[in-house]
Amino acid sequence: MAGMLRWLIRTIVCLGVVASSRGEWMLGERRELGRLAAGAVAWEVEARDGSMRAIITGVSFSSANATLRVLDNPPDARTGFLDLLRGAGAIAGVNASYFHEDYRPLGLVVSEGKTIHAFETAKLLSGVFAARGHGSMELVRSFALGKTDGLREAVQAGPWLVENGVAGATLNAEKLARRTAVATNGKGEWALVIFSPLTLAQTGALLTVPHLAGDWKIQRALNLDGGSSTSLIALENGAPVVQIPSFGPVRNYLAIVPRAR
Repeated sequence: MAGMLRWLIRTIVCLGVVASSRGEWMLGERRELGRLAAGAVAWEVEARDGSMRAIITGVSFSSANATLRVLDNPPDARTGFLDLLRGAGAIAGVNASYFHEDYRPLGLVVSEGKTIHAFETAKLLSGVFAARGHGSMELVRSFALGKTDGLREAVQAGPWLVENGVAGATLNAEKLARRTAVATNGKGEWALVIFSPLTLAQTGALLTVPHLAGDWKIQRALNLDGGSSTSLIALENGAPVVQIPSFGPVRNYLAIVPRAR
């Protein structure tokens, strides 16, 4: 909780000022928070667009060394986020898909080959993170997913924040909230990222800034369940180097797990 308070104190200014969603975001001070297993790196960076200030915290990794898993956390067998990560052998994770008030998932959720919830057709659920049985991972439009047979892990969410390196043109530019995203360059580099309160349009614009997540440019990014669900934990040698909790329980998480060697 102390980590959450420090994070909110540094970023609360974002609640009072709304800048242009199509402004020029400039990255400022960047801090490395931890070197994790499998070559993953936890980091934090400040960005400014005029008087608007944002804090972005994330974990970047290569798919050659690690993969993403969906960790289901049903209410009748709920486990703390930290314990859930440790039990899965994960090095980091964020909150994942949307869910109903009774914690039933919204949209497709697949964990370790088991379908927890079926695919849904809804404007909000415009994209899917998918991992196949042979180890490949992708961010794909919901309408282009095709058959769900053979999926090892999957989370359906939305809206799309970045596609082909360009921020979505119709993203909401009014509502401020904490944001969570999964992003990739389409060439094996991935990141799980959370943001201090921003609009979706601002989040999309920030994700297109070169080198936000490392020495690569984000080509695709999908919005996950943000707001009060936003959470991130990163572990270095089993100890948290980042621990930003959600404001309440969530149904599932997207976790980084080292690949077996």
